[in-house]
Amino acid sequence: MAEAPRVICAGQLIEDFEDRVRRYCGLSWSGGEPETWAYHYYDGVPTGVGGIEPIDVLACAAMHAGLSRAELTFFHRQKGAVEDWLGALPDGLELADADDAIIRHLARLAVFHSDQVPLSLLSKVLHRKRPSLIPLFDRDLADWYRPIINWRGVAAWPTIVVTLRSDLAHPDTRRVLTEIQGRLRAELPGPVPSHLRLVDIGIWMKPDRA
Repeated sequence: MAEAPRVICAGQLIEDFEDRVRRYCGLSWSGGEPETWAYHYYDGVPTGVGGIEPIDVLACAAMHAGLSRAELTFFHRQKGAVEDWLGALPDGLELADADDAIIRHLARLAVFHSDQVPLSLLSKVLHRKRPSLIPLFDRDLADWYRPIINWRGVAAWPTIVVTLRSDLAHPDTRRVLTEIQGRLRAELPGPVPSHLRLVDIGIWMKPDRA
């Protein structure tokens, strides 16, 4: 029997990694029948590499409960400023290959965080435009990395970006994630998640997630 793929992030093994990914993507997995999560309503919803479109915000409702009027207003009124930030990030670049200037720019996404719009939603919207480069920020990711970065909340964002880059750049991790992408490509009806997104799914999709 082939050894289960091993993905280590923040020095911790993500148990049953490929099963977690397959479960999220609505594919068969070792624990039961295919399930429906956000893949079809977020990851699988087409978008372009250019400006932020209404669908990029609306698709986040699959993972960000209850889009508020204040949040919708932010993306309507501040669209230009956020797109200016986005425009400095090249399409297709992997986080693992980002140089320090790109990492500093990613860290500056936190300047948009406010009572009107949280970083968690900002990152979900913008991840759709640069899915290999912009991490999704949420409590699960912050909790996973907290033991080694010692920051909480939005203050953890810059260090998480740096540490994720290091984790994704590890040759063993790259090899395993590429192999998983190959298997997913044969089964998924839509886009295959990036290396970055696969790790995010693996961390978020806890065994007790229901």
